[in-house]
Amino acid sequence: MADTVLNTTVFDGAKKLITHDIVVSDSTGGTTAIVDVSALTSNNGKTCKTVRLNKVSFNVSVTAPVDAIRMVWGGSDVVFQTLNGEMEYDYSSFGGLKNNKASSYDGNVNITLPACTSGDSATVVCEWIKVYE
Repeated sequence: MADTVLNTTVFDGAKKLITHDIVVSDSTGGTTAIVDVSALTSNNGKTCKTVRLNKVSFNVSVTAPVDAIRMVWGGSDVVFQTLNGEMEYDYSSFGGLKNNKASSYDGNVNITLPACTSGDSATVVCEWIKVYE
């Protein structure tokens, strides 16, 4: 059995992307893609290559604090945000958290439940800025 995951793209415009993700763990842990840049709407013929995290709101209910959700730049496995509890972060004042483009990055974004208990859950709503190169 696998985690139950509901990924929803709320808005996919020329410059902004809004995603809503719900994950309920079955205790096996796992990684889920929350942004697949190859599936995003293009802008005047340009393809989105990566995204920047502008804002994130979340409610993470886990058994142990070490079970926190980790947001990871796809392909590189670089953790750029850890989510636990109920909170919001707003990075819009400086243009959002940028993908560090570590070796083998692919522009996508994943969330990971590295260790968890059955029934641990998370709801994550993100506003992204699309980057065209």
